[in-house]
Order: sequence, then structure tokens, then C-alpha cells
Amino acid sequence: MEAEYVLAREILKLANRITSRRNVDIRSLGLTAAQADSLVYLARRSGKTVSDLKDYLGVTHQTARGIAARMAEKGLITLSVSREDGRYKTISVTDEGRALFRKMEQNGTHLGDRLLRGMGTAERAQFLTLLSRALDNLDAL
Repeated sequence: MEAEYVLAREILKLANRITSRRNVDIRSLGLTAAQADSLVYLARRSGKTVSDLKDYLGVTHQTARGIAARMAEKGLITLSVSREDGRYKTISVTDEGRALFRKMEQNGTHLGDRLLRGMGTAERAQFLTLLSRALDNLDAL
């Protein structure tokens, strides 16, 4: 029990530090980490909905709607009623959003490199495998 608690706390600390560092790194772009993740996801995949964004980010529908609404206010995306199903909003990245996405690609924060520093290729693969398994375990609850 103690080891599992300590491990869970360390993972939570890691997640909080990653989010904090990412927010600092992208603050100059006027985005939060969630908005930056959303922009990358949406710029690489056309025709996605708020529901798709919710699933990708692993957040509630209400949170995804809020992120999308704030991004629309910033002129990065537009929201329109889906042609296939009127219950869904389709998201399109604007020209301004695409320009910001390209800027993000060119000026990456390299946080992943810092996080994985000192790990070899096999260790990185194992780390990803174990993290994925842990997430799958939680999704199975």
C-alpha cells in the first residue's frame, strides 16, 4: 500500500511539474498547455468535433467546450454545427491558428527531451509502455 501511494504521488508531482513548465514555456504565445495541445491536435486532423477533443485530452465534455470556446475567442478556431449530426460542433483551425501552430512547431519547448534525459532508447520505450499500461488500467475502472 505504501509503495503504491508513494508512486501515485510521484506521478502526480511529475504531471504537475510538466503542466507548470509547459504553461511557462508557452505563456508568450498567449496559450495554456491545454490550448496548445488542442491546437496541435486540431491542426493535424481536420473535421474533428468537441467530443473528439474531449477524448483526446482526457477531459470532460464541458472542459473541452470551454477550451474550444476560449480558442474561438482568440480567433484560432471556428466552431460550426456538424453536417452529419447537429448535436456536434465541428472545429476548423483558422489561418491565425495555423500560423501559431507552425510557430509552435518551429520553436518547440524541448520539454520531452529534458524529461527523458539520461534514458536510453530501450528505457524510453519501456517508460512509455508502462505509462500507457497505467493509463489503460485506470480507464478500465
